[in-house]
Amino acid sequence: MIKVFFGKKGMGKTKLLIDAANKMSEESTGDVVFIDDSTQLMYDLKHRIRFVNVSDFPVKGQAAFLGFICGIISEDFDIEGIFIDGLTYIADENVSELKGFFDNLEALSKKYNIKFYLSINGDNAAAPDYLKAYIENVV
Repeated sequence: MIKVFFGKKGMGKTKLLIDAANKMSEESTGDVVFIDDSTQLMYDLKHRIRFVNVSDFPVKGQAAFLGFICGIISEDFDIEGIFIDGLTYIADENVSELKGFFDNLEALSKKYNIKFYLSINGDNAAAPDYLKAYIENVV
């Protein structure tokens, strides 16, 4: 399962993502991972959540980021949810170029029973067709 919080910057997507991560960590028996490109949000998350600052690693582009996610999954088979804040910043790609990335996330989600939650900045009217199936809350 993939859920995307999509909308313009400053509309509360990150707050929704943090709230969802904290709720999952309280209710689940599995592990929860939160990936961001800075440490700014680290203290807003419950201590049980594994926080990963992707900028600490040489990850450039969607293929490298997908490999990074696979590495996280391969070292921990108890992951129930992965939360990614600001996907287009981390992958350094326009959302219109990320269909293949989402196809791969969908396959990982099904194979390992992991829920993916992502926030993406963008104009609601310009959301690519492939992304509309994943949009949970357009804020």
